[in-house]
Amino acid sequence: MVKVLEMLWTQKHKPRKLAEVAGNEPAKEEVKKWALDWERNKVQKPLLLWGPTGIGKTALVEALALEVGWDLIETNASDLRDAETIQKLYGLSSASKGLFGEKRLILIDEIDSAFDRGEIPAITKILKESGQPVIIIANDVWSQKLAGLRTSCKLIEMKGVNARTVTDVLQKIAVKEKNSECGFAAEIAKNNKGDLRGAINDLQACVVGAVEGNVVPSARDREESVFEAVRHVLKTMIYGEAVKAADNLDEDLETFIKWLEENIPAEYEKSEEIAEAFDWLSRGDVFRGRIYRRQYYDLLLYVRALSLAGVALSKKETYRKFTPYKFPSIIRELGASKKNRGLLDSIASKVGSKTHVSKKDAKEVALPFMPLSKAAKEYYGLDDEETAFIKELFKS
Repeated sequence: MVKVLEMLWTQKHKPRKLAEVAGNEPAKEEVKKWALDWERNKVQKPLLLWGPTGIGKTALVEALALEVGWDLIETNASDLRDAETIQKLYGLSSASKGLFGEKRLILIDEIDSAFDRGEIPAITKILKESGQPVIIIANDVWSQKLAGLRTSCKLIEMKGVNARTVTDVLQKIAVKEKNSECGFAAEIAKNNKGDLRGAINDLQACVVGAVEGNVVPSARDREESVFEAVRHVLKTMIYGEAVKAADNLDEDLETFIKWLEENIPAEYEKSEEIAEAFDWLSRGDVFRGRIYRRQYYDLLLYVRALSLAGVALSKKETYRKFTPYKFPSIIRELGASKKNRGLLDSIASKVGSKTHVSKKDAKEVALPFMPLSKAAKEYYGLDDEETAFIKELFKS
């Protein structure tokens, strides 16, 4: 299982100085000038970096901290939900210097996820009274809830990385990973439309999990039967085949995992194999929760590895038998009602528009872990019927 737990290349090959950050030259110049002014003890307004996911906003901030030698204090806006955490961050931001005299760079990531009424004013207080440089990251800076923050910050837009630059980055990574013959970097770059992080994840999936004849993610050759995909996972002993088993399905990963849950006991005959398979599914479940709470969609690579390859490699050997795979009971109940299918699509559309992901991705990683508080219902625009439906569908 070594490959299942391999380090994400987005972390392994992340930039360590501003010059290594791909694309967005104007934004890099502005951030560098801002940092130099701080180094000259000229207090500056906080920065609000904004733009689509996966383009290198967080990577730029981390590279900046390394380059200028600042202590990086990184937090996620969704973590600032209690007075103690906010007060601790306020104390760090109001101090004039770090432990060894260096400046502290306060990074508040994913400000879009802060939708409770009490969070934005608390963050605004940190901005106004901070004695340290502060950078905030957002996807949609023009969201109404961020109106107060926009006036307190200097806005810097970051854009999607152009395909040629993404291709160059992928080729350099491929060489470092001893795969200099990578022939599909340009196609991956084109498929990801400016999302560098997604492109690097796709490159890793192609190279690390490859079997004969690499297939570029998102290039669907044919629509495959879900029964056939289940058979691939439960019969194969090859990591790459298991990870790619669901690539040609219209089903989202969350739904496909329910198929595996239903059929693992029918395919595997040894209790320890069944236990290990469900253990890997539970580990993947943890990562899906992290993806939703923090919107770290690069973790999807781990979810697929843990949930699909983990299940496949839990058995000692392939069972040479015919197994009549069953339709998952929860999906059978859902499919029996056209109204329910419509409800699910409606909810996924609302959640997807707020989290900037597709409807399919919303079903896959967001809905199973979505908080159902009053604030969440208001934020996503869900009615009582939709909320009750989610509770019933994903109850444990």
